[in-house]
Amino acid sequence: MGGEQNVVRAGAAAIIQKEDGKILLGRRGVFPKGIWVFPGGGIEYGESSEQTVVREIREEIGIEIKPVRLIKVFEMILPKINTHRIIFFYLAELIGGEIELTSDIDEIKWVLPSEVPELENLGDTVMPILKESGLI
Repeated sequence: MGGEQNVVRAGAAAIIQKEDGKILLGRRGVFPKGIWVFPGGGIEYGESSEQTVVREIREEIGIEIKPVRLIKVFEMILPKINTHRIIFFYLAELIGGEIELTSDIDEIKWVLPSEVPELENLGDTVMPILKESGLI
């Protein structure tokens, strides 16, 4: 979703879950660099949030997903860094493809939802969205 400041941006992200129950977290390679997040990106004009999350996951990670349900629309206002985001979070199933990392996401890890609280450098939305999803 980029590092634009002083604008409101809309985006979509996904908790991607495999059959074994593990979920995917991606480490951001761009601003805010180094934090673990649910991957996603900015909504383009004329695109639905569901279309966005499918496209962004394909572009950032190289895999195909199927959105299962909208978990929550999360508004993030961070005045200290002049950031205002509205993010649609989806629970999604992994349906195929091979992981191909980009500069946006420079590392991924598959973890059980119960392991997430133990991780360092979590993005601000990770725990609230994971709790809202009912996975923890």
